[in-house]
Amino acid sequence: MKNTAPIILYCFFLCCVSPGLQAAEKTLILGASAGWQAVEARSQVEELSAVRPRRVLALSSAWTGSFSAGAAERRNAGQDITALYGAFRNFSVPESALDLELGFDESSPDRFEDRQGHYRTGISGPVESVNERWARYGRGAALFSGLRDRASEPLTLRPGPGALFAPGRNIRDFSLEFWLYPNNMENGEKILGWSAVENQRILCEALKNRIRWTFQEFFSPPQEETGSRRGNFLPGRLSITLESRSVLTPRTWSHHLIRYNADSGLLEYLINGRIESTAHATSSGGEGGDVYTPRTNRDGYFILGSRFSGMIDEFRIYNRVINAPGRTALEPASRTALELPELTKFPRSGGRIETRTLDLGEAGSRVIRVEASGGRLSFVLQAGARYMAVKNTYTGRGSFRFPDDSALQFFIRTGEEPYRFGQSPWIPIVPGETLPSLWGRYIQLAVSFYPSGDCETSPYLEELRIIYESNDPPYPPSLVIAQAMDGAVDLSWRGSPDEDVQGYLVYYGTSSGVYYGQGAAAGDSPIDAGNRTSLRIEGLRNGTLYFFTVAAYDGASPAAPPRPGGNSVPGFHAGQFAREVSARPLRAPPPGPGAGR
Repeated sequence: MKNTAPIILYCFFLCCVSPGLQAAEKTLILGASAGWQAVEARSQVEELSAVRPRRVLALSSAWTGSFSAGAAERRNAGQDITALYGAFRNFSVPESALDLELGFDESSPDRFEDRQGHYRTGISGPVESVNERWARYGRGAALFSGLRDRASEPLTLRPGPGALFAPGRNIRDFSLEFWLYPNNMENGEKILGWSAVENQRILCEALKNRIRWTFQEFFSPPQEETGSRRGNFLPGRLSITLESRSVLTPRTWSHHLIRYNADSGLLEYLINGRIESTAHATSSGGEGGDVYTPRTNRDGYFILGSRFSGMIDEFRIYNRVINAPGRTALEPASRTALELPELTKFPRSGGRIETRTLDLGEAGSRVIRVEASGGRLSFVLQAGARYMAVKNTYTGRGSFRFPDDSALQFFIRTGEEPYRFGQSPWIPIVPGETLPSLWGRYIQLAVSFYPSGDCETSPYLEELRIIYESNDPPYPPSLVIAQAMDGAVDLSWRGSPDEDVQGYLVYYGTSSGVYYGQGAAAGDSPIDAGNRTSLRIEGLRNGTLYFFTVAAYDGASPAAPPRPGGNSVPGFHAGQFAREVSARPLRAPPPGPGAGR
């Protein structure tokens, strides 16, 4: 008795599985535990690791150069942060102006460095690095404890030969800016200092919740000559003091800018883009008169955070006059001042990501919906401390638009070929909603990030889930039978249980598993049998052993599905092969005596 187990198993499959044979939903995950490697292009968007258990995407608060190789090449070519800010915030910068740049984005204090390479950084006191949850911009800021080691300073910056504050330099225009987050603002806290021989110094310190700047013996008279010097010091230099009118709020970030215009001798102090105090380094003490200009003595260096408790971020020195954005533009007689970028945390223009082409595996697959998890990042006040944290979180579905007008906008496009997406329009979608008529083997997603109205809040994206039905090829036919004939073979099979089967491909060849047969009357392998379940293959050589298999195909029509061995069969979405059978065509013997009687 023949073994009937395969037939029984097949009948069970046919009865229990085939009704409907609905394609099962599949899920493709981006972000969360899967990571964001599928994100191919990013514009003003970066990954953050300190705000959620897994890395999220949010608007960048600093230029990262991650959207294109061109940005990195420009930076390596020597362009400074001002030019990069120009690209980031969409304003033009005619020439290099940055002398020193300390972003404090390095992972530890011993790695803090001047990105311009003009100043040597020294860490010898109590200073720490904080992550992006606390920083004003970028991935970190410097945290100072307020304690001072008598033998050392927390952070020192010593100028090299090319620095603006190198010994003996005659300085014309200059600007100095930083972001400040004080814990207490107690009297005598020294935020910034410059010290050189002969009692020359610049000092920025706290005074009754205000800021006082002292420029001591810093501005030289125009008639000062080297021959009249007594060492490195000449009597008659000006000392200037500036004090802020505004009271600084502890545990809140504020922007501070000192700038000097050598054409007019005007020295200004600005907080958050507003002028707090001004003075003239002139012989008259006001407009007009001879202009005094800075000249640095030897052995000068900067000190940051001495006796200061709080954070400092984005400390920079420029060799130009810097304008606060849109408020206090200068009109110097002979030079055009540079415009600082907006003092907002996130770019007003927002950002965008695009994934690479994602392969769903089969032609004619259907995208059912896209789910997203995310929310917004905002500064919150907890136990008197203000830091960036999750404010609202949306999961799975709905419009990602938040009360402060920050938002995420999602887009998708599909196609059957991976390299022609530029011809397909982006379709806006709402996470969680069922998508109508989106078919294709390949998809691409994009997300636009928009900040809040005041640009102090960013949306974040934690996870994307693409829910789809893969158009899997049909199951193979079964019970394939081959019967040899004279110069032909009769094949028959039981049809595939899939409902969307459109026909069958018959493969043949003269080696097992290698189906490149030629010469049959119906054509080379494979032969399209249409929707039949039997086929006579004529034109075969008698005495040659042929091997056969059958595959079902459905209505999906990719351009060139694979064929065994690497060839392709245009226009067929075929499934797996059925069990291989063989037959040897032979010439039929002549009828024996009495045949036909």
